Amino acid sequence: MKININFPVQIYFGNGEIHNIGKRARIFGQNAFLVMDPFLKNSSIEKQIMQNLNDNGVVITPFYDVVPNPTVDLIDNGVEQIKKGHYDLVIAIGGGSAIDTGKAIALLASNYGSCWDYTERLGANVLRPKEKGLPMIAVPTTAGTGSEATPYAVINNPHIHQKCTIVNPAVFPTVSIVDPELMISMPPELTALTGVDAFSHAFESYINVNAHPFSEMIALESIKYFAKNIRQAVKNGTDIEARNGMAWACTLGGMAIAHAGTTVPHALGQPLSGLTNAPHGGTIAACLPEVVEWTLPVAAEKFAVVAEILDPSVKLKSIEEKAELLPSILVDLFREIGADVTFSGYGLKEDDIYSFADTVYTSFQLDLKGHPKVATKDDLVALIRKCM
Repeated sequence: MKININFPVQIYFGNGEIHNIGKRARIFGQNAFLVMDPFLKNSSIEKQIMQNLNDNGVVITPFYDVVPNPTVDLIDNGVEQIKKGHYDLVIAIGGGSAIDTGKAIALLASNYGSCWDYTERLGANVLRPKEKGLPMIAVPTTAGTGSEATPYAVINNPHIHQKCTIVNPAVFPTVSIVDPELMISMPPELTALTGVDAFSHAFESYINVNAHPFSEMIALESIKYFAKNIRQAVKNGTDIEARNGMAWACTLGGMAIAHAGTTVPHALGQPLSGLTNAPHGGTIAACLPEVVEWTLPVAAEKFAVVAEILDPSVKLKSIEEKAELLPSILVDLFREIGADVTFSGYGLKEDDIYSFADTVYTSFQLDLKGHPKVATKDDLVALIRKCM
């Protein structure tokens, strides 16, 4: 057995941890480039954070140009801005898009080229960072991407309708502050879709061919927290216990994919966001049950474990029966929390299926190779049709 564990992120998790952001930041210097979701602008959260940083002697330059599915041009513009000044660190506050934006800007602040040059693409001449990026503090306000715990930064290139990822240990945040109290205002739909993304990270890393005992352990723990808390978090967003549970599920899911990676659902979901600008969690919810159905009977033992966590009533059934029930368990759960969505609902057209399958096959081999069942291009076409 060979296991490689690399997790260089200092994580501070708990209610009220945001009140310590100033002293966490001041360790790295006094000039910070602050990447923040625009929905937080002029909010009580922003005022609280700015005051805390100011009280600790940290001078802030804000950058609010964050959009869902952050684009090449947006990030490169942020890099241009940060290189004009003298900054000691980057702080990113918001959802996964804000954090990925901050991670990419921090990396490129000390390196050359466009952020797109560093993304993983089949057959491309991918640049590797020559210099260590700026220290980076991640503060998530959603519980989904797990970006606070991963060496990934996902970037959308609308010029060619592709969405690819920087995959490099240099992209890990230096510090992550996970405060569930910042997630209370998330609306039910966003809670559901980001929650599905968190679950899928844990699930995909668990079934991944690269999984090992450590990644499996944290993945299963993440799935347990998801199963226990997702319904209540959607139903009552002010339930701080449920928010804690989902935030922890998300962080554990990020740690899991940092060690084992994702598989076919992310190979399908990520480029759909690049093509139609659909919400990432939604694209995962639209395909996950179909991917499980297609994968059977491969990975039946692991599917059975997950099925029992999500629905304890199947406990007395055989491994095969539990595994076969997992797709319907997922469909029912997603419908219950309001995450019953489709690829066509997110803008994918019948005429686009073959070209979309080609994009998945050529640009997401890392995810495809991690899946326990080999996917041909014809398999992908058939899967996409079922997700419509």
